[in-house]
Amino acid sequence: MTEAAAAAVLVCGVEGTTLTQAEREFFQRVSPSGVTLFAWNVPEPQDRIADLIRSLQALRPSGSPPLVIAIDQEGGRVARLKAPPFPYHGPAMRLADGRDDGAALEVIHDLAQQVGTCLRELGFNVDFAPVVDILTEPSNTAIGDRAFGTDVEPVCRRAGAYLQGLHAAGVKACLKHFPGQGDARVDTHAGRALVDLPVKLLNDRELVPFRALLSQAEMVMISHCVYPQLAREEASRSPRIMGGLLRGEMGFKGLIVSDDMNMGAMPQDIQAWKDALVEAVAAGADMLLVCRYLDKFQLAHEALVKAAAKSRAFDTRLTDAAARVLRFRSGLASPAAT
Repeated sequence: MTEAAAAAVLVCGVEGTTLTQAEREFFQRVSPSGVTLFAWNVPEPQDRIADLIRSLQALRPSGSPPLVIAIDQEGGRVARLKAPPFPYHGPAMRLADGRDDGAALEVIHDLAQQVGTCLRELGFNVDFAPVVDILTEPSNTAIGDRAFGTDVEPVCRRAGAYLQGLHAAGVKACLKHFPGQGDARVDTHAGRALVDLPVKLLNDRELVPFRALLSQAEMVMISHCVYPQLAREEASRSPRIMGGLLRGEMGFKGLIVSDDMNMGAMPQDIQAWKDALVEAVAAGADMLLVCRYLDKFQLAHEALVKAAAKSRAFDTRLTDAAARVLRFRSGLASPAAT
C-alpha cells in the first residue's frame, strides 16, 4: 500500500519520442501517476506524439484511472507543440492585444478552447496553464510575457478566460505559480529566488487572481520561490503556505502540485534532494513533478517509501495525497483505445 501511495504522488517524464525498455519496465513496476511531456518528446510530424501517449496509457494497471498526461502549453515561448499544424498563439501578455473587454475575453477563451481541443485529441488531459502571476518586476524574464498582465484585474479576467477555454475542451487547467511569482528577480530554474513582499501587498495583489479563480480550478502549482514574510522555506516545502494559506485560509480543496523538483531552486545534492521531496509532501503537496531522469524517479519513489516506513504521520499524509491524486485522475477524460 505504501509503495502504491508513493508512486501515486509522482508524475515523471520520458527521454525521447518512444519509450525505452527501462522506462517501460519502470512504469509497469512502479506505476507513477503520469508524465509531463516536453519538446524533446515531440516527434515529426507532431501528431505522432499520440502514439507515445497511447503506449504510456497502455502500461497502467488494469482498472486504474487514466494516467495524467500533462504538458506546458501556455503559448509564446513556453509551448512544446508548435504550428503548423498545432494551433499556436503568442504569449499570454499579448493575447487579444492585451485587452480585457468582453470581446477580448471571448477571443482568449476561444484560443484556449482550440488549444485544449487539439491537446485532448492527441491524448493530453492536463495543461499546466494558465500563469496567473502578475508581472510586477521588469527584470523577471522567467515569467515575463508568460503573465497575462501587470495589474490585478486584467490578469484575473484574462487568465480566467483562458482557464475556462481549456475546461470547455475537456482538459484540466492548472493555476500557477502560487502564491505568485511575478515579483521574483531570479529564475527558479537556475537557483534560489526570493519574493520579499509585505504580507498586505501579497494579499492585495499576488493572491487576488488565485482567490478569484480557485473555485474554478482543480489544480494549483506551488512556486519554488521563498516568501520571507510568510515562511523561511520555499513555498513548495512550506506547511504555512500550502496548508495554512492555500488550504486553510483560502479553502482550496483540489490538487496541490509542485513545480519540477529538478529545478535549481531545489537542493540537488542527492540526499538533500530526497529530503526535499519528503518535506514537500509532508508540507502539503499532493503531486510531485520529477520531469527527467529515470534514476531520479526511482530515487524519489524509494525516498517516499522509506519516509513513510519511519513516520506514521508521514505515511498518513502520503496516503491522503495519493487518494487526492487518484480522485483527480478518476475525473480525467478516458484515453483513446490503443
